[in-house]
Amino acid sequence: MSEATLEEATICSLELPPKRPEALERLFQHIGTVATLPAVGQRVLDLTENDTASPDDLRDAIQGDPVLVARILRRLNSSYFGLSHRIADVRTAVSLLGVREIRNLAITVLMSKMFEEEGSHAAYRRETLWSHCVAVGVCSRLVARVSGRGVPEEAYVGGLLHDIGLILLDQTLRRHFVRVVEGISPTVPTCSLEAQILSFDHATLGGYVAQRWHFPQKIVDAITYHHAPLKYTGPHKELVFIVAIANYLCSRAGRTSLGIHNVVAPPDEAYSGLGLDQVSLTIICSELEATLDKAEALATP
Repeated sequence: MSEATLEEATICSLELPPKRPEALERLFQHIGTVATLPAVGQRVLDLTENDTASPDDLRDAIQGDPVLVARILRRLNSSYFGLSHRIADVRTAVSLLGVREIRNLAITVLMSKMFEEEGSHAAYRRETLWSHCVAVGVCSRLVARVSGRGVPEEAYVGGLLHDIGLILLDQTLRRHFVRVVEGISPTVPTCSLEAQILSFDHATLGGYVAQRWHFPQKIVDAITYHHAPLKYTGPHKELVFIVAIANYLCSRAGRTSLGIHNVVAPPDEAYSGLGLDQVSLTIICSELEATLDKAEALATP
């Protein structure tokens, strides 16, 4: 299968002017308003970014949503975590796995709700897009761990949310999204076609919405630049590189976002920027298949 060229991908993560055209700004604001992060999700995020927050604060925020609690415990007791005994309450979960891990699990459960309604067209399946997002999350954690760069728990969130722009396009601009799905191929990158049809790409939209949801800037940057890591000049380069590499590896392994592998291979600078040499890449590749298989348990409702 041939891969898209780097030249075709340079339009990804468009460098829009500081003041977006008025019509585009209104569209982004509308989508950001329609797609809102649940109150409990915002509370969980705020707590875990607050150095003074306690495990009890996180537990109290989660326990306010019984459905969220049930879904978190179900995933905790899945094969993904491989725990030796079942966990029956949030307090034990936080004590055993820590605040960041439970934060990530809560965000995973909350984001999964956006993908619950069936949606498909051509090779695209909404549930497959969700599986891809979870796969990139766990692969980002793997890349961060092996490279020793960044925080694995933060890498997971960046990978999990990297394609949030795609599900927003699917749900709010369906007719245009269908045109994108119909037009992509192994040699036509998704965001290249999005730019032609929409005048922006899913990475730019996803970053905008993540900003409105008050996600940490490093997560916003990873979302915005995961298709164009060399365009990024800010302080969070390592996370941007991690997510870009994980996205490519997952797509190449068959865990694609839209049913077709058309992700351009990250530039050499992304690998060298993380200190990844042939030995470390071999380690990542040797663990990748088992890691992605385990991710299915995390993605399953």
